[in-house]
Amino acid sequence: MTSNGFLDKLFRRHNKELLFFATQRAGNAAEDLVQEAYIRLLQHPDPESIKNVRAFLFRTTSNLSIDLHRRQMLEARYQADSTADIDMEPAAIAVTSPAPETHISHQLELDLLRDMLQELPELTRYAFVLNRIEGLSHAEIAKRLGMSVRNSERHLAIALRHLLKHPGFGG
Repeated sequence: MTSNGFLDKLFRRHNKELLFFATQRAGNAAEDLVQEAYIRLLQHPDPESIKNVRAFLFRTTSNLSIDLHRRQMLEARYQADSTADIDMEPAAIAVTSPAPETHISHQLELDLLRDMLQELPELTRYAFVLNRIEGLSHAEIAKRLGMSVRNSERHLAIALRHLLKHPGFGG
């Protein structure tokens, strides 16, 4: 089958559910994520060799939504930092900057947290980030991730238990 025929068949079969899935995670950027997922499928050396193309598309879309979320967080943080720097006097910036050893210590803690979160299943990790970093409620998390409020609470509890059991963090 030609790659156009292959792609057309996949598009007709999976596009609606993939778009719904992406909309739950990325809102207005859903169409771009789905399009990028199909592009990545076509960039695969032998897309027809993929055993479960639907799973590949969903995993790729999910990963792209996480990347988008991270990029948005970085952009927001950068914008907040740049506007804060404009309003501050040079002397105030020097006083509020942490000492190098404090900065290194904080970076090591963040690296440890990132590594511990990578050990969690994707939905659990994402629920934790949305709650603890973005400050979303369980209802907002449930809506964004397409799950029940109870499942949102369960994923966050799993993440917290995992972090508290980890040596060097809470256990």
